[in-house]
Amino acid sequence: MQTNPSDILMFQEVKYPKQNSFAFEKYSYVLGANIETKQNIFGVLTAAKCSFHNITTSLSTKKELGFSSHKSFLITQHQLCNGQTLYLANIHAVNFVSDKAFKYELQKIKNLLQTFKGPIIIGGDFNNWNKKRLQFLENFQKELELYKLTVEESHHVKQIFSQTIDHIYYRGIKPLKAVAIDTKKISDHNPIHALFELVE
Repeated sequence: MQTNPSDILMFQEVKYPKQNSFAFEKYSYVLGANIETKQNIFGVLTAAKCSFHNITTSLSTKKELGFSSHKSFLITQHQLCNGQTLYLANIHAVNFVSDKAFKYELQKIKNLLQTFKGPIIIGGDFNNWNKKRLQFLENFQKELELYKLTVEESHHVKQIFSQTIDHIYYRGIKPLKAVAIDTKKISDHNPIHALFELVE
C-alpha cells in the first residue's frame, strides 16, 4: 500500500477476525459476508477513504457444490467532488456450479447494476475458467456497456486453465494506468493496482 497508495481497496475471500479491529488506518469499510463462524467472518470487503452513501449486499442464489456456501457481492456508492455518484461493485462470482447456474447468477448481478447510472467500477474474481463462462462474462460486459481495463504485467493476474479470472471493468471514468503486482503476501491472487480520473 505504501508503494501503490490507493483511495479504494476491494478484496475477495477476506477472513475477518471478530475480535480484531480493521488493520487499515484512515479507511472506512464494509464487508459483505457469506460465511460466519464463532471466530471469523468471511466475504468480500470494500474499504475507502471517502464516505459510503449507500450499500447493497447480496448472496448468490446457488450454493457452491450444492451444499457448501453462497458467494457474496457488494455494491457501494460514493459521492464525487463533481457531484456525481461513483458506484463500486465488488464481486466474487460463484464457482463449483453448472455453467447454467453461473450464467443465472451473473444475470442477477447484471440486472441490479443496470439500475445504476453514472460512473462505475466493477472488480473481482469472476471464476470464468472455461469458454462458456468467458462468453457469459463478455455478454455481461457488453450489456452493461462496460470497458475492460487493460492491465500491465497481465501474466501476474490469476489464471485457471489458462483463463484469466480477475478483472476490472469500468464506465464513465477514465483509466490512467493499471498493473498487476507480483506478490504472494496477501493471497494466491495477485493484486491489481488501477488509477482512474474523472471525466469532465
